[in-house]
Amino acid sequence: MILVHQFKLECKRHFAMFASLTGLSCLINLYFLFSPGQDLAFLILTVNMVIGILIPVYIYVDYYKEFFTGTMPVNHMLPVKTSSLFLVKSAVFMLGTMAVWSTTLLEVFLNPDGLYQARIADSASPALGILYLLLSKLCSIPAGLALIGLALAAGKRQRKPLLSHLCIAVLIIAVVAVQFALVIQDSSHWSIGTSANESFKQYANLLTVSPIYQEQAANINDTISWQSIGMNLLVACVAGSGAALLLNGRKYELYGK
Repeated sequence: MILVHQFKLECKRHFAMFASLTGLSCLINLYFLFSPGQDLAFLILTVNMVIGILIPVYIYVDYYKEFFTGTMPVNHMLPVKTSSLFLVKSAVFMLGTMAVWSTTLLEVFLNPDGLYQARIADSASPALGILYLLLSKLCSIPAGLALIGLALAAGKRQRKPLLSHLCIAVLIIAVVAVQFALVIQDSSHWSIGTSANESFKQYANLLTVSPIYQEQAANINDTISWQSIGMNLLVACVAGSGAALLLNGRKYELYGK
Protein backbone atom coordinates (compact mmCIF):
# COMPACT_ATOMS: atom_id res chain seq x y z
CA MET A 1 0.00 0.00 0.00
CA ILE A 2 2.88 2.38 0.78
CA LEU A 3 4.40 1.92 -2.67
CA VAL A 4 1.01 2.37 -4.35
CA HIS A 5 0.49 5.60 -2.42
CA GLN A 6 3.99 6.73 -3.35
CA PHE A 7 3.30 5.92 -7.00
CA LYS A 8 0.21 8.14 -6.93
CA LEU A 9 2.17 10.96 -5.31
CA GLU A 10 4.90 10.74 -7.94
CA CYS A 11 2.28 10.76 -10.71
CA LYS A 12 0.79 13.96 -9.28
CA ARG A 13 4.22 15.56 -8.94
CA HIS A 14 5.26 14.95 -12.54
CA PHE A 15 1.90 14.99 -14.32
CA ALA A 16 2.01 18.66 -15.33
CA MET A 17 5.48 18.33 -16.86
CA PHE A 18 4.84 15.22 -18.92
CA ALA A 19 1.30 16.24 -19.86
CA SER A 20 2.61 19.55 -21.21
CA LEU A 21 5.35 17.87 -23.24
CA THR A 22 2.93 15.23 -24.52
CA GLY A 23 0.46 17.90 -25.64
CA LEU A 24 3.19 19.96 -27.32
CA SER A 25 4.64 16.94 -29.09
CA CYS A 26 1.15 15.91 -30.21
CA LEU A 27 0.52 19.34 -31.77
CA ILE A 28 3.87 19.24 -33.54
CA ASN A 29 3.24 15.83 -35.08
CA LEU A 30 -0.32 16.78 -36.07
CA TYR A 31 1.11 19.79 -37.88
CA PHE A 32 3.42 17.58 -39.90
CA LEU A 33 0.53 15.22 -40.54
CA PHE A 34 -1.97 17.72 -41.90
CA SER A 35 0.10 20.66 -43.15
CA PRO A 36 1.00 20.46 -46.87
CA GLY A 37 3.69 23.10 -46.40
CA GLN A 38 6.90 22.64 -44.47
CA ASP A 39 7.66 26.30 -43.81
CA LEU A 40 7.96 25.71 -40.06
CA ALA A 41 9.74 22.37 -40.37
CA PHE A 42 13.07 23.60 -38.99
CA LEU A 43 11.44 25.31 -36.01
CA ILE A 44 9.35 22.25 -35.19
CA LEU A 45 12.31 19.89 -35.53
CA THR A 46 14.18 22.16 -33.12
CA VAL A 47 11.32 21.97 -30.61
CA ASN A 48 11.32 18.18 -30.94
CA MET A 49 15.05 18.14 -30.28
CA VAL A 50 14.61 20.34 -27.20
CA ILE A 51 11.92 17.98 -25.88
CA GLY A 52 14.29 15.05 -26.41
CA ILE A 53 16.97 16.82 -24.36
CA LEU A 54 14.64 18.23 -21.72
CA ILE A 55 13.18 14.88 -20.62
CA PRO A 56 16.52 13.22 -19.62
CA VAL A 57 17.66 16.45 -17.94
CA TYR A 58 14.40 16.71 -15.99
CA ILE A 59 14.66 13.08 -14.89
CA TYR A 60 18.30 13.47 -13.88
CA VAL A 61 17.61 16.60 -11.82
CA ASP A 62 14.74 14.90 -9.99
CA TYR A 63 16.83 11.79 -9.25
CA TYR A 64 19.70 14.05 -8.15
CA LYS A 65 17.54 15.91 -5.65
CA GLU A 66 15.99 12.71 -4.31
CA PHE A 67 18.92 10.29 -4.15
CA PHE A 68 22.02 12.48 -4.10
CA THR A 69 21.34 15.73 -2.23
CA GLY A 70 18.42 14.26 -0.26
CA THR A 71 16.14 17.29 -0.50
CA MET A 72 13.13 15.09 0.31
CA PRO A 73 14.19 13.23 3.50
CA VAL A 74 10.57 12.33 4.34
CA ASN A 75 10.58 9.76 1.53
CA HIS A 76 13.63 8.08 3.04
CA MET A 77 11.86 7.73 6.37
CA LEU A 78 9.23 5.45 4.85
CA PRO A 79 9.46 1.78 5.94
CA VAL A 80 10.50 0.63 2.45
CA LYS A 81 13.86 0.16 0.80
CA THR A 82 15.34 3.08 -1.07
CA SER A 83 15.65 0.88 -4.14
CA SER A 84 11.86 0.45 -4.03
CA LEU A 85 11.42 4.22 -4.01
CA PHE A 86 13.76 4.43 -6.99
CA LEU A 87 11.73 1.74 -8.79
CA VAL A 88 8.45 3.57 -8.18
CA LYS A 89 9.87 6.87 -9.41
CA SER A 90 11.36 5.11 -12.43
CA ALA A 91 8.00 3.55 -13.29
CA VAL A 92 6.41 7.01 -13.35
CA PHE A 93 9.21 8.41 -15.51
CA MET A 94 8.95 5.48 -17.90
CA LEU A 95 5.19 5.99 -18.33
CA GLY A 96 5.67 9.73 -18.84
CA THR A 97 8.46 9.27 -21.37
CA MET A 98 6.48 6.68 -23.32
CA ALA A 99 3.45 9.01 -23.35
CA VAL A 100 5.52 11.80 -24.92
CA TRP A 101 7.13 9.40 -27.41
CA SER A 102 3.81 7.82 -28.39
CA THR A 103 2.72 11.10 -30.00
CA THR A 104 5.48 10.68 -32.61
CA LEU A 105 3.69 7.56 -33.83
CA LEU A 106 0.95 9.78 -35.29
CA GLU A 107 3.32 10.92 -38.00
CA VAL A 108 4.89 7.49 -38.38
CA PHE A 109 1.64 5.59 -39.00
CA LEU A 110 -0.84 8.18 -40.32
CA ASN A 111 1.31 10.27 -42.63
CA PRO A 112 1.19 8.87 -46.23
CA ASP A 113 4.89 9.73 -46.48
CA GLY A 114 5.67 8.49 -42.97
CA LEU A 115 7.88 5.58 -42.02
CA TYR A 116 5.09 3.00 -42.04
CA GLN A 117 3.71 3.71 -45.51
CA ALA A 118 7.11 4.50 -46.99
CA ARG A 119 9.06 1.49 -45.71
CA ILE A 120 7.44 -0.77 -43.13
CA ALA A 121 4.27 -1.61 -45.11
CA ASP A 122 6.38 -2.89 -48.01
CA SER A 123 8.82 -4.86 -45.85
CA ALA A 124 9.01 -8.64 -45.60
CA SER A 125 7.18 -8.50 -42.26
CA PRO A 126 5.40 -5.28 -41.22
CA ALA A 127 4.55 -6.85 -37.84
CA LEU A 128 8.25 -7.45 -37.16
CA GLY A 129 9.05 -3.85 -38.06
CA ILE A 130 6.37 -2.51 -35.72
CA LEU A 131 7.57 -4.81 -32.94
CA TYR A 132 11.11 -3.53 -33.30
CA LEU A 133 9.92 0.08 -33.47
CA LEU A 134 8.21 -0.33 -30.09
CA LEU A 135 10.71 -2.63 -28.37
CA SER A 136 13.75 -0.55 -29.26
CA LYS A 137 12.31 2.49 -27.50
CA LEU A 138 10.73 0.52 -24.67
CA CYS A 139 14.05 -1.11 -23.74
CA SER A 140 16.10 2.08 -23.99
CA ILE A 141 14.19 3.89 -21.24
CA PRO A 142 14.88 1.50 -18.31
CA ALA A 143 18.51 1.34 -19.43
CA GLY A 144 18.81 5.11 -19.12
CA LEU A 145 16.97 5.29 -15.82
CA ALA A 146 19.03 2.47 -14.30
CA LEU A 147 22.31 4.03 -15.46
CA ILE A 148 21.43 7.40 -13.94
CA GLY A 149 20.50 5.69 -10.67
CA LEU A 150 23.74 3.72 -10.60
CA ALA A 151 25.85 6.79 -11.38
CA LEU A 152 24.22 8.86 -8.63
CA ALA A 153 24.49 6.02 -6.11
CA ALA A 154 28.15 5.44 -6.98
CA GLY A 155 28.90 9.16 -6.84
CA LYS A 156 27.31 9.35 -3.41
CA ARG A 157 29.94 6.92 -2.14
CA GLN A 158 32.71 9.44 -2.80
CA ARG A 159 33.51 11.73 0.10
CA LYS A 160 34.65 14.77 -1.89
CA PRO A 161 32.06 16.63 -4.03
CA LEU A 162 34.46 16.94 -6.96
CA LEU A 163 35.09 13.19 -7.02
CA SER A 164 31.38 12.52 -6.64
CA HIS A 165 30.40 14.56 -9.68
CA LEU A 166 33.37 13.28 -11.66
CA CYS A 167 32.30 9.70 -10.90
CA ILE A 168 28.74 10.42 -12.06
CA ALA A 169 29.88 12.04 -15.31
CA VAL A 170 32.49 9.41 -16.16
CA LEU A 171 30.16 6.48 -15.52
CA ILE A 172 27.29 7.87 -17.62
CA ILE A 173 29.51 9.06 -20.47
CA ALA A 174 31.55 5.84 -20.57
CA VAL A 175 28.53 3.50 -20.76
CA VAL A 176 26.65 5.61 -23.32
CA ALA A 177 29.82 6.04 -25.41
CA VAL A 178 30.36 2.27 -25.61
CA GLN A 179 26.73 1.70 -26.56
CA PHE A 180 26.87 4.51 -29.11
CA ALA A 181 29.99 3.03 -30.73
CA LEU A 182 28.28 -0.35 -31.05
CA VAL A 183 25.11 1.22 -32.51
CA ILE A 184 26.87 3.15 -35.31
CA GLN A 185 29.32 0.42 -36.33
CA ASP A 186 29.17 -0.49 -40.04
CA SER A 187 27.16 2.66 -40.83
CA SER A 188 28.52 5.22 -43.29
CA HIS A 189 27.22 8.12 -41.18
CA TRP A 190 24.66 8.81 -38.51
CA SER A 191 22.47 11.47 -36.94
CA ILE A 192 21.32 12.00 -33.37
CA GLY A 193 17.74 12.74 -32.36
CA THR A 194 16.29 12.67 -35.87
CA SER A 195 14.17 10.34 -37.95
CA ALA A 196 15.03 8.81 -41.29
CA ASN A 197 13.24 6.50 -43.71
CA GLU A 198 16.52 4.83 -44.67
CA SER A 199 16.69 2.66 -41.58
CA PHE A 200 15.16 2.04 -38.17
CA LYS A 201 16.24 4.17 -35.25
CA GLN A 202 18.46 2.61 -32.65
CA TYR A 203 19.08 3.67 -29.08
CA ALA A 204 22.29 3.97 -27.11
CA ASN A 205 20.62 4.17 -23.73
CA LEU A 206 18.35 7.26 -23.86
CA LEU A 207 20.28 8.60 -26.85
CA THR A 208 18.36 8.32 -30.12
CA VAL A 209 20.60 7.42 -33.05
CA SER A 210 19.74 7.02 -36.75
CA PRO A 211 22.46 5.01 -38.53
CA ILE A 212 22.61 5.62 -42.30
CA TYR A 213 24.24 3.07 -44.58
CA GLN A 214 25.90 3.58 -47.97
CA GLU A 215 23.15 1.68 -49.75
CA GLN A 216 19.54 1.90 -48.60
CA ALA A 217 18.27 -1.57 -47.77
CA ALA A 218 15.38 -2.64 -49.99
CA ASN A 219 13.79 -4.28 -46.97
CA ILE A 220 13.85 -2.02 -43.92
CA ASN A 221 13.75 -5.10 -41.70
CA ASP A 222 17.36 -5.68 -42.75
CA THR A 223 18.28 -2.61 -40.68
CA ILE A 224 16.81 -4.06 -37.49
CA SER A 225 19.46 -4.46 -34.80
CA TRP A 226 18.35 -6.83 -32.07
CA GLN A 227 21.82 -6.30 -30.63
CA SER A 228 20.87 -2.77 -29.58
CA ILE A 229 17.82 -4.09 -27.74
CA GLY A 230 19.85 -6.79 -25.99
CA MET A 231 22.52 -4.23 -25.15
CA ASN A 232 19.99 -1.92 -23.48
CA LEU A 233 18.40 -4.80 -21.59
CA LEU A 234 21.83 -5.85 -20.34
CA VAL A 235 22.62 -2.32 -19.17
CA ALA A 236 19.20 -2.08 -17.50
CA CYS A 237 19.73 -5.34 -15.60
CA VAL A 238 23.36 -4.76 -14.58
CA ALA A 239 23.02 -1.05 -13.78
CA GLY A 240 19.67 -1.60 -12.08
CA SER A 241 21.07 -4.35 -9.87
CA GLY A 242 24.11 -2.23 -9.01
CA ALA A 243 21.95 0.79 -8.24
CA ALA A 244 19.69 -1.30 -5.99
CA LEU A 245 22.66 -2.60 -3.99
CA LEU A 246 24.16 0.86 -3.53
CA LEU A 247 20.84 2.59 -2.85
CA ASN A 248 20.10 0.10 -0.09
CA GLY A 249 23.42 0.84 1.60
CA ARG A 250 24.06 3.03 4.62
CA LYS A 251 24.40 6.17 2.53
CA TYR A 252 20.68 6.04 1.87
CA GLU A 253 18.89 3.78 4.33
CA LEU A 254 17.74 5.67 7.40
CA TYR A 255 16.33 4.65 10.77
CA GLY A 256 17.26 1.00 10.45
CA LYS A 257 15.43 0.23 7.23
